[in-house]
Amino acid sequence: MTRIPANGARGRVGSLLIVVAPFLALVIVIGCGPAAVAPAPSGGTPVAVGPSSSPGTSLPAGSGAVPPTPQPTAWPGNAVLGIDALGVADGQILAAINDFNQGVATEDLALMRKAADGLAGLDVLLPNLDKINIFEPMRSFADRYGAAVRAISSAAKDVRAAIDAGSAASITSSSQALVAALTLYTAVQPDLAAWVEQSTTQQRLLTR
Repeated sequence: MTRIPANGARGRVGSLLIVVAPFLALVIVIGCGPAAVAPAPSGGTPVAVGPSSSPGTSLPAGSGAVPPTPQPTAWPGNAVLGIDALGVADGQILAAINDFNQGVATEDLALMRKAADGLAGLDVLLPNLDKINIFEPMRSFADRYGAAVRAISSAAKDVRAAIDAGSAASITSSSQALVAALTLYTAVQPDLAAWVEQSTTQQRLLTR
C-alpha cells in the first residue's frame, strides 16, 4: 500500500470508496468516417453535413450541365487552430484519466497525484475557446467545454491538495468530484470529435 506522500505521515489510506466504472466510459476515438459531421446549432447530437444545392443552382433535366459542387462554409478567424488544440489535448486528457483510473484501482497515491497534477493544468486550454466563440455554431460546444474544463481543473487541484494533506476523507470526496467533472467532459467529446474531423477540410480551404 502506498504511503501518504509530502507531509511525512505514516500508515495507510483506507478504502477510497471511489466508483471506478465511470472512468471506463471516458475513452473516445476521434473517428474518420466517410462523412463530416457537425453539432446541431442547439448543441445537440451532431448531424451529417452533406452536399446540398444552393438556391439558383438547379439545372433543367437533360441539359447535360453539371451543377457546381457546394463548398463547405469556411470557419472564421483562428477557429481551426482552436479546435485542433482541443483535439490534441483530448489525447493528453485521456492519458491522465487512464493514469488516475489505474491509481484508484491500485490505491497508488503517487500515480493519482501525477494524474491530478496534469488535469489541474487544463485551464490553459481556455484561451482556445476565444478562437472558436466567434463562430456561432460552435458557441454551445465552447460553453459546455469550458464548464467541463473548469470543473476538472478545480477538482483535480482538490485531489492533489488532499493527497498532499494525507486526508483519506478528502481524497475520497475530491476524487468523486473529479469523476463528476470528467463526466461533463465525456458529454462534449462527441461534438469535439465532429469538429476535429471537419477541421481537416477547413485546413485545405485555408491553404487554397
